[in-house]
Amino acid sequence: MAKSKVYPLEIENVGEDVYCLMSRGHHDPHEFMRKVREDGYEWNLGIPEHRYYRAVPSRDPYTRCIYVEGEPGERGVFPVTVADEAYGECIYIAPKEQP
Repeated sequence: MAKSKVYPLEIENVGEDVYCLMSRGHHDPHEFMRKVREDGYEWNLGIPEHRYYRAVPSRDPYTRCIYVEGEPGERGVFPVTVADEAYGECIYIAPKEQP
């Protein structure tokens, strides 16, 4: 059985016209959002989701690559945790700390 790769929790800003933050790997949503806020991102974001992306080379000289959604098992696809820009009732709210 193949061992799954472990990805560090590192936040990347990958949005173009909207705010979108991601980290490679499927991380706990609350840990992901704590790291997002710790890194200084204060935008209204939705609840983090687990998706699968692949990196595609970009023709834009200022952008290394773009990320395209894929399906598990497809060539070049890797797991990601993503939080997109959100408004109103869709905004992520951190759980209250237990005393």
